[in-house]
Order: sequence, then C-alpha cells, then structure tokens
Amino acid sequence: MIILKTLTILLTAGLAVLGSAAVLPAIEEAAKPGPSMAIVVGEGQVLAVPDIARLQVAIVTEAPQAQPAAAENAKKAEAFVAAVKKFLPAGDSFKSTGYRIIPLQTYGERGKKPAITGYRVSSSFQIKLTDLTRLGDLIDLAIRQGVNEISGPFWEHAKMDQLLQTASVQALEKARDLAEALAKAQGMKVKRLAKVINRGRQMPVPRDEARMMMAPAGAERVAPPIEVGEQEIRAVVEAAFELE
Repeated sequence: MIILKTLTILLTAGLAVLGSAAVLPAIEEAAKPGPSMAIVVGEGQVLAVPDIARLQVAIVTEAPQAQPAAAENAKKAEAFVAAVKKFLPAGDSFKSTGYRIIPLQTYGERGKKPAITGYRVSSSFQIKLTDLTRLGDLIDLAIRQGVNEISGPFWEHAKMDQLLQTASVQALEKARDLAEALAKAQGMKVKRLAKVINRGRQMPVPRDEARMMMAPAGAERVAPPIEVGEQEIRAVVEAAFELE
C-alpha cells in the first residue's frame, strides 16, 4: 500500500509539471508588451450654403362645436393645398403631416369635471423648397391662404454625403497631425494607422422660426426677409496610430 501511494503521488506531480509547461508559453505571450499607440481625436469642418429649405405649417381653426371648426378647417386647407401645388415647381414636395381635433376645456372648482367650451382643429403640412429665392413668396402665400402657424425654415444640403466625407477626411488628417506631434515629443514617430472610428457628424441647424397670424384680406406682403447663410458642418473621428 505504501508503494502504491508513492507511485500515485509521483504520477500526480508529473501531470502537474506537464500542465504547467503547456501554460507557460501562453503566459509569456500575454506578458509581452504591445506596440506603443497614440489614440487621438480629430475634428474636420467645412462651410456650405444650404440649398434646401423645409417649412412646417399648420391651419388652425376654432369653433364652439367640432363640426363647424372641422368644416372651416377643411375649406381653408383645400384652398391652401391647391395654391401650394400651383406654386411649387417640379422636384419640390408637399405633404400632409397631421390632423387633430382637440376639445377646449375650462376648469372650475376642485372636484368638478372640466367643461368643454369649444374645439380646435389643426391640419399640418410639410413643404420642401429648392429655389430658396422664392422662400419669402412661399411664406407670404401660406399666410394669405389661412396658415396661422409656421415653423422654419429648416436648412438641408443636397450633397450632404459629400460634405461629410470631406469633413471626415479633414478630421483624420488633423488626428494624424496630433499623433505625430505627440510621438515626436517622446522621441518616436507614427508607423501606421491601426484603427479609425467615425464618431458621426455635428451640424448645428440655424433656422429662422416664425409664428404668424393670418393676414387680413387686402393686406400688404407680410413675409419676413430670409437670408440664407453658410452652415458649418463638422465630422469627428477617433484614430489609433501605432508608434515606433
């Protein structure tokens, strides 16, 4: 029995040594230092004048009863749709975006149900215009046709993908310049680009917002002057450079 136990102990010890020998190369490989890296962020910027404008408009009517409010709204909306379709050239777009009927309520004493005093009906539309020189005329037309809520214009670019590509390439160039400056400070230099991540775009959307009431019949032009300025379109990238 003593001999058998001794043999078992020796076999166990041998297996442990073999297992350790197999694990050692993996441990040594993991312990090896990796290449020096510079992880930096770059931002690119381009300026461009918008060539598309979108307007959000609504015709809002109110009446003591829902049916008269809806009927008046439908009449004005029908005239507005016909006028806008005649005004817009081919390539521009015009669509309905919503229709709502909301009861108007007043609240009395605590515990009592609110009383309905009337109804508000709203028809909403979105207009896309590519000839920005006609934007003021479009706003004036909308007001004269009974539109009493206007938001916008919201600016866009037909070649946004190209603008973002230009800004992204510029951002990567700036990231590399920063990596090279950091490497030089440590007596090293950039060997290669190891990884790059596009963090997306940052584009402030400057816009002129207008809230207007319907112009009375025979009123002079009431549309505000619209000045289209340059927009700054930015792209941000995060890049990892291997150093040597």
